[in-house]
Amino acid sequence: MDPVTATLGAAAISGGAGLVGDIIGAYGASQERREAARRREQASRQIGSWESQAQAILNEAMGRNVSLSTPSDLAEYQALKHSYDPSKYIYDFEPFDKSSYHVEDYLNPQREAILSDVAKRVQHTAAGAGLGHSSGAVEAIAEGLINKDEELYNQAREQMNTERSFDYGAYTDFINQKQKQLDTLQSGALQRLGMLRGDIQFDQEQQDALLANRLNLGNAVMQARAQLV
Repeated sequence: MDPVTATLGAAAISGGAGLVGDIIGAYGASQERREAARRREQASRQIGSWESQAQAILNEAMGRNVSLSTPSDLAEYQALKHSYDPSKYIYDFEPFDKSSYHVEDYLNPQREAILSDVAKRVQHTAAGAGLGHSSGAVEAIAEGLINKDEELYNQAREQMNTERSFDYGAYTDFINQKQKQLDTLQSGALQRLGMLRGDIQFDQEQQDALLANRLNLGNAVMQARAQLV
């Protein structure tokens, strides 16, 4: 083989080898791209599956979230809170009227007859003692009448005080009874307010937690998808 032919043959062989290398290189790069695309697709499917599972778990949690309060509860709470007035639960009563009690009303109805009888008996005693109608007899009769009248007055005053004390006791018992009734109503109103406030607050916390879970889920999915780009 002449040198020219040999040189051309070598060049052809050399060129063929380079072409084959290029083809092999291009094929390998294509395989890598297909493998990368396959991995991205597989990861995307995994993320989609994980997202569906996470969303299902969240939906189940939301389904179990039984709301304790309703819009009407909130309206009732606001109405009760604005209408609550502590002064409504203090019994307003008139002061005990002591002016209606008078000793004279309790004096013995036979007072005049009793005093007259005392005067006669003292006069009779004085006459028996020989005093007759002297000043001594008059003084004795006056002293007897004063002592008896004082006794009758003290009895009347004691009766008046007893009745007044009884009436005052009944008066205070009535007031205490009315105040206890108002205390019960106030306790019920405050308890209702507390229950409504607690239910509404609990529901708000539950809703906030579920919203946070949704946001966290969405952020996690977005971060996972961003890694595929």
